[in-house]
Amino acid sequence: MTMKRPKIKRRDIYAGVIALVGTGAVVGAVAFTALSFGAFNVSATYPHPKPVHWMLHYVFKRTVAVRSSEEPPEDLMAEGRRLLGTQHYANACAKCHGGPGLGQNPQALSMRPRPQHLASVVDQFSDSELHWILKNGVRYSAMPSWPAEDRDDEIWNVVAFLRELPELSTEEYVSRLQWPEGEDLPMMPYGERGPLIETDMPPKAPPLDEYLYASPATEWRDFAIQGHPVQRCAACHGVDGSGSATNGYAPNLTALDAPYIETALEEYAAAERESGIMQIVASNLSATQRTELAAYFANLPDKKAPKAGQPADLVPVGEEIALNGVPERAIPACTTCHQQGRSELVDGLAVPNLAGQSPIYIREQLELFAKGGRRFQALWNPMHYVGGALEEREMIALGAYFSSLEPDTALPQPTLALADVEAGQQVVINVCSKCHQASGRGSDGGDVPNISLQNETYISHQLWKFRNDIRPNSRMSETTKLLSAEELRDAAAYFGSLEPLDRDETVDATLVAQGDEIVRNGIPERNVPSCLTCHAESSVRDVPIIARLHGQTFEYLDSRLEQFAGDTGDGLYGLSPMHRIASRMDDGERAAAAAWFAAQDPLPKD
Repeated sequence: MTMKRPKIKRRDIYAGVIALVGTGAVVGAVAFTALSFGAFNVSATYPHPKPVHWMLHYVFKRTVAVRSSEEPPEDLMAEGRRLLGTQHYANACAKCHGGPGLGQNPQALSMRPRPQHLASVVDQFSDSELHWILKNGVRYSAMPSWPAEDRDDEIWNVVAFLRELPELSTEEYVSRLQWPEGEDLPMMPYGERGPLIETDMPPKAPPLDEYLYASPATEWRDFAIQGHPVQRCAACHGVDGSGSATNGYAPNLTALDAPYIETALEEYAAAERESGIMQIVASNLSATQRTELAAYFANLPDKKAPKAGQPADLVPVGEEIALNGVPERAIPACTTCHQQGRSELVDGLAVPNLAGQSPIYIREQLELFAKGGRRFQALWNPMHYVGGALEEREMIALGAYFSSLEPDTALPQPTLALADVEAGQQVVINVCSKCHQASGRGSDGGDVPNISLQNETYISHQLWKFRNDIRPNSRMSETTKLLSAEELRDAAAYFGSLEPLDRDETVDATLVAQGDEIVRNGIPERNVPSCLTCHAESSVRDVPIIARLHGQTFEYLDSRLEQFAGDTGDGLYGLSPMHRIASRMDDGERAAAAAWFAAQDPLPKD
């Protein structure tokens, strides 16, 4: 016999839902009333109730265990890493977490929850877990996230120190922290504070009135106010400025000039350049101290960084890349931009001298660029592409080569080594002249560019971009793939040897006049810079991978800007900001800029 299931009436369901909601509302109202009368005490005088403490600690441990996955670098326990990590730990962590044989600050022990004494508990965590905690911080505690989320290299330095912390003696720890002394280390008074520079520290923070993210800031030790910025810098960079205090894990400042150092400090202070260490240091300095520090270290005697020229067997490999690039991957020569005595390129992009720099530092910075780190405010920044295109062995080789040089070494501009201009002429006659003509002037209709204007470095770079489908153009892609590397090199050398041809193109005078304002001043309200920021005569001479636009055909320039605007142009955005620029302009503005350049005389190649 089958029993009938009782039929649930709809009104019973409604009644149950109403009762449940009503109960929840009553409980919520009671809880809100209790909270309103201060029943839940947020005072840090008392510890969390045991259930709350257990829950928070359990969630913390499980979060770290599940989410930590980063593998440590092979040189995790290198001495330089540990020394650099010691300095940062002492300045940013020790006040709360104590040191080897040293206790914690009473102020830190008044926090709820209390910071752990790391020397006692650090062995409970793996390298990856320590990295995750340092990078992300811990919500509902006073543990902050790392100020620069992309700087894993700095985080691993602190992990390296933490790994040796339980066995480190108090004497060794204290000896590492002794500020260098000597009559040559000047005091630098704080001077006039100057206006506060608002920053974006920390990232994603709401702009609440009760927080002031600005520079100058204060730090635990207030070294800047006390007038000791040189001693603070020397703790990592060495008294001689070469990075000797940390075995080359900190950069060699004697290889850099004062404008570059000062610009870097200003960018760190404003959180425009990321570093969990340097943002803290630079934001504490007054503007006067930043200027004086830059001058002080730049004027120290030039000195090679530690481990210069290592590994020695890769120095020739690095030299080849530095002077000639890697054409088959469209990697330009490093000396295209990095020249001794040059601290700035187009659009305010700060460019360091690399000769005499630390090989470890160069390798780590290239790795950061490859991962998308080291973001800049400058519109044009080619290093993310370059870093991503280099292989690890090539990064090490570049560090070995540049570090083997004296800091004042003058490096040559890149040239196409062993190029045969006469052989290139035959390639042009047999292949290229069908569209570009042997003179390089392009088609009569102007849709094919006048490449007699360009230098050999620019042409070679573009040919390899076509061949690797980095710059989309089906005809050029097919043609370049039919030619050998030597033929591409020789053809570029031949076109580069030609005198720039003036096509005497007739261009609408009204458009030219409109273009004059855009080319010279940009469109500030849409963040479109002046075209001459990059394409002025001085810029294309100093940075030969930038196109020469003066005297180029109107038809080609207008169509090229349209391609950029439509995101179908040069896909190599690491080396070209043109999509961002052209997409902010309308059709008329792009045509006006094209008309202005088409009406100009070609630039000389010398």
